[in-house]
Amino acid sequence: MKLQVQQKNNVLKWNFAMGVLHGTFFAGGMAFASQDTILPVFLSNFTTSKVVIGLFAALMGSLGSIVTALPQMFVAHRMENKIHKRPVLRVAIVIRALCWGFLSLITYLFALSHPKLSLWLVFSLLFIFNFMGGVATIPFMDIWGKSLPSEVRGRFFGYRQFWGGIFAIAAGFIATAVLSKKEIVFPDNFALLFLFAFVFITISYLALGSVKEPVEQVYKQRLTFREFLSKAFAILTFDGNFRTFLYVQILTGASALALPFYILYAKDTLKIKLAMVGILLLAQKTGSILSNLIWGHLADLVGSKKVIQISSLVGLVAPLLAFVISPAQSRVYLVVLFVLTGFFIAGRGIGANKFLLDIAPSKNRPAYVGINGSITIAVTIMPLLGGVVVQNLSYNFLFALTFMIVLAGCVLSLQLKDSRATAK
Repeated sequence: MKLQVQQKNNVLKWNFAMGVLHGTFFAGGMAFASQDTILPVFLSNFTTSKVVIGLFAALMGSLGSIVTALPQMFVAHRMENKIHKRPVLRVAIVIRALCWGFLSLITYLFALSHPKLSLWLVFSLLFIFNFMGGVATIPFMDIWGKSLPSEVRGRFFGYRQFWGGIFAIAAGFIATAVLSKKEIVFPDNFALLFLFAFVFITISYLALGSVKEPVEQVYKQRLTFREFLSKAFAILTFDGNFRTFLYVQILTGASALALPFYILYAKDTLKIKLAMVGILLLAQKTGSILSNLIWGHLADLVGSKKVIQISSLVGLVAPLLAFVISPAQSRVYLVVLFVLTGFFIAGRGIGANKFLLDIAPSKNRPAYVGINGSITIAVTIMPLLGGVVVQNLSYNFLFALTFMIVLAGCVLSLQLKDSRATAK
């Protein structure tokens, strides 16, 4: 008996460590291609269309990707009766890592000579990267649901994002140096950043692939996809707390309307220099670092519901602050805005992940994760809608719209029921 307990503890420690290592290197790698700073500036070299940039932001949004959401119900259906989910996870993460290697190469070889082709190839690679992310999400979340008891999940996600934030800060310094160095011109500067992303993400996936998957009971027979959809509808009908959680996710996720356009507003209207992009990346990652440990411990101590509510309030401040920025004070206000954005994104992610794993029964965990990923597809299209608003109206109208929708999410979050005692 003692030997079994010791073995279980050893597996828990190993998986916890590998999960944190994965989160650390993945966040560092993605910082070299930040969807809120680096990618919008990179894409502005190919197009001035805010709609096109919003489309790319929908692919790579901080609060979710439209392509990542697409396969999740199909994968959940296939995974429901599989005891071992790790083989599917490994295939998905290998493909995702390779996307960044090819993206770096394409940028270096073709960005100047074939800009239209490059834009389409970049779009295709980001599509594949995020689609395989959707495939990986179901086994990824199921493995952590099996591996981690509820009382450590908040700290687990907090530590992942904390150390990931540290590495992202380092990536921000490197990105700032690369983009401000006159000797490294476009497209070499962005090709180098994407190469760094490839290296860091590959290391992160080596750690993730080594996670030991515990065994849990699963359904013996797989439902037809039609039967699976009927079950998903029944879950939404009878689990009111889960349904409210999804509504809150969608409404607070409206922050994604404005996220990719804060940096473009600063570039187009406030006329910041290119080197300032790296500083704002540092500010956002600093906000995440300062908040991750707080959010993680708070989620384990008082529940993920409180984290969702408090982080939603933080998310209200960024679009409000954007109204008062003036060119004379743009640097100070922009830094504060991006720090708050980091606070919000970190808290929203930790609160939502723990809440979802806590309320999902073990056998139905793939279904709950798949429903969450598919229903919140509404969040993933918001950057595209934000691009339409900016293109046809104004930045200020976009900021006002974002504020009002997120406020509705804050109010609705008061109806959530504490998830700490619901894990099964």
